[in-house]
Amino acid sequence: MSKKVVFSLGDPSAEKILNSILPLLESKDWEFYGITGNLLEKKITSLGRIEDISATGVFEILPKIPRIFKVRGNLLRFLEREKPQILVAMDSPGFNLPLIKEAKKLGVKRVVYFILPQVWAWKESRKYHLAQYADVLISILPFEREYFKEFPHVEFHFVGHPSVELLDKIPTETPKGCYFVIFPGSRKNEIKKHAKVLYQATSIAVKELGLKAVLLTFKNFKGLLKPLRKLSKVVYLDENPQKGLFLIKHAKFGWIKSGTTALETALLETPHLIFYKTNPLTHFLAKRLVKVPHLHLANIVLGERVVPELLQGELTPKNLLKTTYHILEIGDYQRDQFRILKKLLNPKGGSVLKRIAEIIRGEMEKF
Repeated sequence: MSKKVVFSLGDPSAEKILNSILPLLESKDWEFYGITGNLLEKKITSLGRIEDISATGVFEILPKIPRIFKVRGNLLRFLEREKPQILVAMDSPGFNLPLIKEAKKLGVKRVVYFILPQVWAWKESRKYHLAQYADVLISILPFEREYFKEFPHVEFHFVGHPSVELLDKIPTETPKGCYFVIFPGSRKNEIKKHAKVLYQATSIAVKELGLKAVLLTFKNFKGLLKPLRKLSKVVYLDENPQKGLFLIKHAKFGWIKSGTTALETALLETPHLIFYKTNPLTHFLAKRLVKVPHLHLANIVLGERVVPELLQGELTPKNLLKTTYHILEIGDYQRDQFRILKKLLNPKGGSVLKRIAEIIRGEMEKF
């Protein structure tokens, strides 16, 4: 009888990492199951879809609650029926922290948590939940060990950030033309909040700067971005995500929604600013709960605001243009800091993906 690993993830960036790790885990004795998106749907047996549980914000998540509970129910029934040996929970703490507790009750022998909840930013109490229900913690950030050193019974591994390695594979040949990139977000609620301001600023920027605009988006958002699409060359990331990264790498600068793509832009050494607008009540709560002074992970790791952040009411066409001229002036400084960032995020050098796979494979070898 084959042994089983279940992967629980709720974000496209986690799927991208797992997609690169899976070939290093393949074994005739093991079967892989989990939550999937387009990258994984043909590689592991699907127990739910990423887009059904992926959401940000306290109020933005409300419409997705029925689908989240459906996916959670599917997973729990599978854990109870099939008794997999290992559960690998990846990021998505709102979904995965309750799941690992139930998994232990249902007899899952080993729980691995990879891409840890940001206890250094808010909800530090989550570390006690992890210490109680996870057997192995795999960290991608250099300062997280400090938060878990009081739990010697839990295996802790800082492996480095996999994006440093993944982005090293982006081709270096320069595309034709001079352009800037716009990434308005990967969720419908984000697009709705950002589209109008980005359109107004782009209509001015292409004239004042004499640059072409390249819009990186997904086919689902065609309608929401129709005015902005008319001003830009459009690249659909669901067709070719690598092309999006290639265009970011060689852009003059970027307007990037805060999140994973912003970190990738920094690791590609492209000057940029970030922006984010959310429900006012969500923002009100976050300001009172979050303990870090910056939103961009690059700024947090570097300890200073290297990348400008335009949040909530600060996100206006006037501020976007003013800040754009600023980042054009400090582009060389940003690039220097981004090179430092890469060293901080993979201080050991070598393959981060292999280190992650070795830890998971080590768990598999216990059965």
